[in-house]
Amino acid sequence: MGFGTDFQGKESHESLLRIQDCEIRVLDNIKRCLAVRIDSDKKYAASLNTIVQSAQKLDTNEFQAHSSVFKGWDTIVRQTDRFVKLLKQNVEEMSSKMMEKLTDLINEKKASRRHYQEERSKLDLEFSKVQEDVNKYKQEYSKCLQRVSQDQSKFKDLQAKGKTGAKLEDVKKKLQRSTASLHRVHNDYVLSLREVMAHQTCYLTQSLPTFLDTQQTTQEALVYQCKDVLAQYHRLTNFTNEDFTGVFTTIEDSIENIVPEKEYSDKFISEFRSDPIEATTFEFDSGLLDDYQGTLVEKNLAVDDLTHDTLKARLASLEDDLASLQKSLKDKEPKVKDMDDQLADLKEKSKTDVLVKPELAKQKRDRDKAFYELTVITAKVATLQETATTLMNDLDAVGDDIPSAMLDSSMVADRQSISDLSSSPPTSSPLPGVSKLKNLKRHMTGVLQRRQGQDKEEREPEKVHSYEEQSLDHLNGPGLSSTNSDTGAEALADPSRPLEEEEWFHGVLPREEVQRLLSNDGDFLVRESKNRKTNETQYVLSVGWQGYKHFIIQYGEGGWRFEGPSFPTIHELVKYQHKIGTDVTSKSRAILKKPILREQWQLKNDDIALEMKIGNGNFGEVYRGIYKSGNQTVAVKTCKDTLSEDQRKKFLMEGRILKQYDHPNIVRFIGIAAQRQPVMIVMEYVAGGALLSYLRKQGKHQTKKQLTQMCEDASKGMAYLESKSCIHRDLAARNCLVGDSNVVKISDFGMSREEEEYTVSEGLKQIPIKWTAPEALLYGKYTSLCDVWSFGILMWEVFAFGQTPYSGMSNNQARERVDGGYRMPPPEGTPESVYKLMLRIWEYDTAKRPHFAEIMKELSSIIKKL
Repeated sequence: MGFGTDFQGKESHESLLRIQDCEIRVLDNIKRCLAVRIDSDKKYAASLNTIVQSAQKLDTNEFQAHSSVFKGWDTIVRQTDRFVKLLKQNVEEMSSKMMEKLTDLINEKKASRRHYQEERSKLDLEFSKVQEDVNKYKQEYSKCLQRVSQDQSKFKDLQAKGKTGAKLEDVKKKLQRSTASLHRVHNDYVLSLREVMAHQTCYLTQSLPTFLDTQQTTQEALVYQCKDVLAQYHRLTNFTNEDFTGVFTTIEDSIENIVPEKEYSDKFISEFRSDPIEATTFEFDSGLLDDYQGTLVEKNLAVDDLTHDTLKARLASLEDDLASLQKSLKDKEPKVKDMDDQLADLKEKSKTDVLVKPELAKQKRDRDKAFYELTVITAKVATLQETATTLMNDLDAVGDDIPSAMLDSSMVADRQSISDLSSSPPTSSPLPGVSKLKNLKRHMTGVLQRRQGQDKEEREPEKVHSYEEQSLDHLNGPGLSSTNSDTGAEALADPSRPLEEEEWFHGVLPREEVQRLLSNDGDFLVRESKNRKTNETQYVLSVGWQGYKHFIIQYGEGGWRFEGPSFPTIHELVKYQHKIGTDVTSKSRAILKKPILREQWQLKNDDIALEMKIGNGNFGEVYRGIYKSGNQTVAVKTCKDTLSEDQRKKFLMEGRILKQYDHPNIVRFIGIAAQRQPVMIVMEYVAGGALLSYLRKQGKHQTKKQLTQMCEDASKGMAYLESKSCIHRDLAARNCLVGDSNVVKISDFGMSREEEEYTVSEGLKQIPIKWTAPEALLYGKYTSLCDVWSFGILMWEVFAFGQTPYSGMSNNQARERVDGGYRMPPPEGTPESVYKLMLRIWEYDTAKRPHFAEIMKELSSIIKKL
């Protein structure tokens, strides 16, 4: 029995998560109890020491040698003194080494749980994606068959009627294109079926079992550490007194009963085990070809003149991927072998040296992790090799005698004409890094589209003009209407018009922000991005179409283009693509319908003039500046252009949250300037600066009523945020501002989340420990009641004139003292009613803490009495 074979099912997976959560809570409970035990033993040792000192004051030397009573008492006193010294030694070891070891174990346990959940989700997601590909290709297959059937009917109908000329040629070309598309999709469907079977085999027999076995090894190693902690606790608290013998024997028996190898092997697995996942057979749907007349055969690849080059290119790509994976395999195999040798040496040493066992457990865990990575690569190689072998065998079977995909001789002749067309020299040089095959396909598409466009213009010359008039309102922004279309036409026709002036150009907004704006199919905008490899600027067309599509606008000698003709400016390219209403790319089938214009809060970078640096933020520098619209003084947060996409998302999240709030005790949002780097969040400028600096400079000159009023201002802002289900997560004096008439405003929403409950998983690196509620530190779960705890620390800062809370304590010391029941004493001069409110706010049980609406009312009542 083991995780690899017995824990593949969903129920077992959830059981593993539950037991790990429970284990973490148990360890946290042990830590709190240990702190209480340390404090109790210190007091006990001090009391015993008082007894010893009192006994030693009595001088009995004169009769010491003659009295057994005196000797007995003297022995008791001396042994008690020895007991006190041993007790102090044990307490010191518990408060330092053991507490540190327990803290590290808790952190490791949390990291192990997070790693398990992430990796299991990743494996399941990969398998799910391969299955989705099968369904996607199947649906596309049905559509292609329907198109071919329709095109064949039209072609045969025209032939039967004896039609000739351009119309017959157009129908014939359309039939050829739909047939080529069908054959391509057929191959994709067949390959996806084989890929999903190969992936499933590797998933069920290699990747998933190895991962689960590795997780079991990790959990067992952590059980070893748990056992070590409990054994150390027993050793340091076992006084070997007759009165405690029964208690400590029971403890010792229970500890000795811990056998890590059997921790998950008997009762736990028997109760929550599940059957292994059964393999699913993925078969070609033979019904797809019932009404089809052509050369396609179910389960076989279509290797013909329409697909031969595509299959060869796909085989070459697979071979490159295989070579890369095999190189990784070659690098990892010797490392695993070396780790096996080291593991064998440690096993031999552990037979004679007990101290080697922790190192042995760690080495075994590292080796299993490396072996799992090796297994994953091996599984990927097997999957790719299966696909590559299929392609290679079918291509070799055809050889140089490539069969025709068409059944009709006239279609064959038509195919030859297309081949001649595609072999003509391209009108522009190929883009860097694009294969010859892709350039050829792009050239063919461009030629066909240009021909179609010319025919359309010859037949309907007036339609184009009328469409331009109608489309101006969309492409030129809200300032233009049908009455001023001539002015708009001049602006659109001007190729030198800066892209930044286009209302549908959104600058360097991250992809996530852009996707939020594309709510309907056909919505589109243009943005600026960076090439991840070369760091060069590139322009991207983002379109809402069955999800979201992002197209890099290619630039070559002929200008800017997608798959069709090139244009000198992006403006003209977008106008053309919007006007003709055809697919941006043949693969995506996305069509441009409605340009998404910049919103009022999206400012121009040129409208912001930076004057003076006033501070530093997590993502860049903070400036005082001028917003030229209205000559308004503003505060500007900038984002470094070297930050990653994820960091830019976090930076802009603060602006997105602030944008929807309007309250006198919350700093006012003006807008975001993201047309180019640096991206800027623009807010109202609050002249008084940070509350923390103000308190340190002016706090002593404020009355108790004024200080309480500051607390009330902050509570009003926080009550408003709580009503909007916004959790601030970083409430402190440093993140509040002081405005006119000493009005306090909540600021710095960089860690805020718009949820009733929020769970973090990135650890404690960014968390302000001394301001954060105990439950958030223990479990990573935030609610508005966590902000309430932080507000209590803020109140303490206000009345302490900006002193640092828990002065003289490290973060860990403060956290442990709070868990043990400690609460900071009131700063000198704090009204008693205010301190009572602080203590209510600092209740360990969240259910006993007041909400901000209640805090606001109570502070208002206190102010009236001061």
